[in-house]
Amino acid sequence: MSSAQALKSAADRKTVINAYRHLYRQGLKAVNYSTPARHVLRHTLRSSFRSNPSDELNPQRIANTLQFLQRAADVAGLEHKIVKNLMMMKYWEQPQARKDHRILRGLGVNQKDSALMQDAIRQFNLTLSLLNDSLEICLR
Repeated sequence: MSSAQALKSAADRKTVINAYRHLYRQGLKAVNYSTPARHVLRHTLRSSFRSNPSDELNPQRIANTLQFLQRAADVAGLEHKIVKNLMMMKYWEQPQARKDHRILRGLGVNQKDSALMQDAIRQFNLTLSLLNDSLEICLR
């Protein structure tokens, strides 16, 4: 490896680390440092940054996501509700989360039905990907 490639990879690594730190900091502000949400946020960010190569990092999408999270932190409006629901969905997708089946019992929805839960998760992920495409952000 030449010295130019080594400098470029070091700069790329620093860019990835800075993007992670900025997203984590803004995400914590957006969820108001609440206990379950901050752990879900950290887990989601870590898995996202570990699974995707650094050459797929889009600085414009990162900047747009930071602005989205800033608006979510400033006002309890639509952006805040989106982040809150995203953290809730990610929390319930975790296998170690304590599943409380009392939440949807009053609605007549059987949470133990795996096909229903998989369909709901698939629909949520599809909606989230369309939101990401339309706003050019990178929420997961």
